Amino acid sequence: MPVKHLKGGGEVHKGTKGGITGCGFDTKEHPDHWVNTQEKISCNKRGCNY
Repeated sequence: MPVKHLKGGGEVHKGTKGGITGCGFDTKEHPDHWVNTQEKISCNKRGCNY
């Protein structure tokens, strides 16, 4: 399930809240900044989209 970064411009990453995104963000660091979503992944960094 993708995870949305609420404080980072709303970018959607591969991964889940409480873990590490495909491109390396730790969603446990500021859990209130992240929410699981059904939106399409919008992050173009390595690990999220390729």
